Amino acid sequence: MQKTIAERYDLLEDDYEDVLATKYLKFNSMLNANKMYVDSAKYKTWIGRVKKLLEDSYGKDSDFYKDFINAQKGFYASNHEILTTQLKPAFDAAKADLVYAIPLNSSPVYQETDRLDLIINVLERFPAFCRQLKMRHNERETIEVNDEYDVQDLVHALLTLHFDDIRDEEASPSYAGSSSRQDFLLKKEKIVLEVKKTRKSLGARQIGEELIIDMARYREHPDCETLICFVYDPEGWVKNPKGVISDLERGDAKGKTRVVIAQF
Repeated sequence: MQKTIAERYDLLEDDYEDVLATKYLKFNSMLNANKMYVDSAKYKTWIGRVKKLLEDSYGKDSDFYKDFINAQKGFYASNHEILTTQLKPAFDAAKADLVYAIPLNSSPVYQETDRLDLIINVLERFPAFCRQLKMRHNERETIEVNDEYDVQDLVHALLTLHFDDIRDEEASPSYAGSSSRQDFLLKKEKIVLEVKKTRKSLGARQIGEELIIDMARYREHPDCETLICFVYDPEGWVKNPKGVISDLERGDAKGKTRVVIAQF
């Protein structure tokens, strides 16, 4: 099965650790000193795979690809030094920017998992996006993220970078005698996105209760195959986000619910 670009980056992270585990000391006669080295064959294999991945992600003309090529240089450096101080930072920079990359060698028909992973990555990086908004040139005015509507507006804007048919405030079927409205429906992808922002009166327990109701409602929605529940919690009102995520996702027997709690 062909792996996604994101999965390939994760695999190369593991491969990097494997290369690093081969480190050993060797006397360098030119420098008259002991230097740390790693297995040459594994080192070269890792470099080759990263180059191919960067080409697939950004293209050979991209800065990320060129930076990685240049990072291989180091006349007096050992391969361990080049790997850890030059190549890995270049790899990390490319991986960090992956969510904003336009796929170059992908099929026009995206897999559902690719679309879903893209959305999850955007939401997980939402706090960093909000922090960057505050760093305006010459301290110009910026957008303040004060409530749930602000979060919805920003998430909607981010989604437009990747999706064409975004329908906001779509009505969902009634549940327990009342109807509700999802924040966004990606019609073509059949993904519903619920957006919430915590506050003092809306902590982990209240958020969990609301999302449980949302999960029950979405099961009846004809255009929803996957529900993404996004909770922006910059003040950290949710004390155990991993536990909340695990409980909510495990509560969906069909496994069609994804929960993202973004804090810092």
